[in-house]
Amino acid sequence: MKIIRLLCMALCFLLVVAPASARDVEGIAAVVNDQVISLYDVDQRVDLFFATSGIDKSPEMTERMREQVLRSLVDEKLQLQEASRVEIEIQENEIEQRMALLAKQDNRTLDGIKEFLEKEAIEENTLKAQIRAELAWNQFVRRSFGGRIKVGEQEIEEQYEKAVKAINQTRYLVSEILLNLDSFSTEEQVRQISGEIVKQLQSGISFPAVARQFSIAPTASQGGQLGWISADQLNPRLAQVVRQMQPGQISPPVPTTGGVYILALADKRAGGNDPSKNKFDVLTVAFPDSVKRQRIDEYVSDFKTCRRAQNDGKKLKADVKRSGLQELRRLPGATALAVANLEAGEVAPPVTQNSITNVYIVCDRKDDLGVEISRDQIADNIFSQRISVMARRHLRDLRRDAVVEYR
Repeated sequence: MKIIRLLCMALCFLLVVAPASARDVEGIAAVVNDQVISLYDVDQRVDLFFATSGIDKSPEMTERMREQVLRSLVDEKLQLQEASRVEIEIQENEIEQRMALLAKQDNRTLDGIKEFLEKEAIEENTLKAQIRAELAWNQFVRRSFGGRIKVGEQEIEEQYEKAVKAINQTRYLVSEILLNLDSFSTEEQVRQISGEIVKQLQSGISFPAVARQFSIAPTASQGGQLGWISADQLNPRLAQVVRQMQPGQISPPVPTTGGVYILALADKRAGGNDPSKNKFDVLTVAFPDSVKRQRIDEYVSDFKTCRRAQNDGKKLKADVKRSGLQELRRLPGATALAVANLEAGEVAPPVTQNSITNVYIVCDRKDDLGVEISRDQIADNIFSQRISVMARRHLRDLRRDAVVEYR
């Protein structure tokens, strides 16, 4: 009897002290090589997605997202298991640094993002688990495949020459989301979810936030930003879409052999340099009508340096202002007109209007050089693209060989 009473007491104790953790194991969503993904894990990750992307949490979208999220969690389990196999461990400070970077990208502080998660009833460990898997997988991929990738000088030079030829072509400021077809069970699910994402993005939802949550492209960690590119640098199907887009538009889902793309066009401009983007540091000296024109002409002819001109202008009771380096298109109209063709150290002829005579002095000038092309950046891009392909192939192999049981 004494033993029975002790067992009963122990059972009661567990029931009393463990209600919070009981939710963690109340249901199993999947088992991945003997490691469990709980229904609670899925619920939390779904909540994290909606909270960080800003997409409306409708019942229909939530149900669609659950399967997508579960497949992502299965992939993360496989990635962590593979990283653990080669003894890769991610330290807490690495996760905190990554969280701080994400917070900065969203104009938050690290404490601010933690408060945001608490407000949304999302455990901090939900985000940390996602970051841990990302960092571990990146380390594994670079350690395992980085040494196999050789980017030759001839290949870099060929890409460089193509980029130089494209300088005079229209440039597009593009961001991308690449959806992994392996993460969807049917083509209908691809169509539904990609269509819903496009709809939400068109309504103003943050493109970078969705890219970080969904995209499998190397640009995902930068919010999908590809930067300024010519259409010829894109997949032909994507190039055709981009050429038809206007700044501010989101593309429809674009299926390719590598996955389904969603593109955002932030801006576009003609090739070559743009004079309106030349930067000028202008000293504007506004003389009142009490200062005679002869004295103003002497002030102009005596110009040596901007610092001296600034001091001399104040002695003459002029209103002196310095713009600092600003693009020509950002300067006031009269100022831009006066200095557009001046070099650093040159002074525009005095202009009198409404009893005020303005003298514009260019203290510094930096011209827009158009798109700057770097061989190092070209090499980095080739490397990133190749290692991304190798990583995706390896993950497909892991899925094929894994024992995954969905409940």
